[in-house]
Amino acid sequence: MAQQSEIITLVLAIAFTPVVVWAYRGISLPSKPLLAWGLGAMLVGYAATVVEGFIAPVLFNTIEHLAYAVSGVCFGAQAVAVLRSHLSAEGENA
Repeated sequence: MAQQSEIITLVLAIAFTPVVVWAYRGISLPSKPLLAWGLGAMLVGYAATVVEGFIAPVLFNTIEHLAYAVSGVCFGAQAVAVLRSHLSAEGENA
């Protein structure tokens, strides 16, 4: 059975998705799709967390952890891309 906090987290993530999409459209970042993939992977992880409480717990637990790993890799790669962009912009302005 899924815990209440897991269900609330999923509901809030789904409820705030339109706000995140709206904000995503308004930003300019290098490697911007990595941000979308990371956020999408987090949403998949939240959903898998809830589903694992009802069916195929081993499968959905694996999906959950893989989704969180993908999310972390995407966010890390995004951070590196932003840092490189910032450092190259500083080099051009010097």
